[in-house]
Amino acid sequence: MGSLSAHGYIAIVEIVIYVISLIYSIANCLRYGFKRQAGWVYLSVFCVLRVVASVLVIVVEESSNPSSGLITAEVTVSSIALTPLHLAVLGFLITTAQFSFGGSSLPAVLNKLFRLCQIALVVAIIMGIIGGNDLASDSTSQSGHTMSRVSILLIVGVFVALTLLTVYFVAIAQLDSHSRTLTRGIALALPFLLVRIIYSFLNAFSSSTMNQFNDLTGSWVIYLVMGVIMEFIVVAILTATGFTSQKYSRKEEMVGRGPVASSVYELRPTGGAAVAPVR
Repeated sequence: MGSLSAHGYIAIVEIVIYVISLIYSIANCLRYGFKRQAGWVYLSVFCVLRVVASVLVIVVEESSNPSSGLITAEVTVSSIALTPLHLAVLGFLITTAQFSFGGSSLPAVLNKLFRLCQIALVVAIIMGIIGGNDLASDSTSQSGHTMSRVSILLIVGVFVALTLLTVYFVAIAQLDSHSRTLTRGIALALPFLLVRIIYSFLNAFSSSTMNQFNDLTGSWVIYLVMGVIMEFIVVAILTATGFTSQKYSRKEEMVGRGPVASSVYELRPTGGAAVAPVR
């Protein structure tokens, strides 16, 4: 039997944290609806991936001779876990846009930008899986490094787009109280998400054989500060935002056409009656 390293003990803490976070995230899903554009589903997916990755870290470290399949699974899950956070933020911004434009069809430029971000993140996941598989079997694989770098570059590009959209909605757009609370939560979470992205970027582009930014073999202090803590703060902010903002309920009809169809919502204070429909 192997023994746990600092990364292994961090994984134990992550399991506890993200099981609790998953419960609260599912509560938000039940509160707002299991609708991908709302972002809560992706936040729950992120929590699940973090729990799975942490369990795999412990299993690998506890095994005296871990199988290549276990190592591949751990590297792969860790490499794509960051993407659902961006999908969650994107979903929240889509919800904000729907409220901002009163349930009418979104402007074509916003529809295209949202769609482009979605496609980029899907491609990032695919590249992350391919790159993770290659690097798990051969840490010097050039194709694995290339795929991982393309994946993180796509994530960086999406992050820039999400930041600009957040600035627009916070500073320029006319928002109702729910959307304002949601975008402020996103704005508060983005700097911490940026630090986490920088960590992944440095990991992907490090040419050193002693990469200090590797999730498994790098410095556990750097991983804890730039990775684990940053992710948890982002999840905590977004989850808390869900509980502090007004509840919206989805009406049956769908309006508008295009890649991101708009819904008609009505706002409800927590535990109260509807305030006003958004039309």
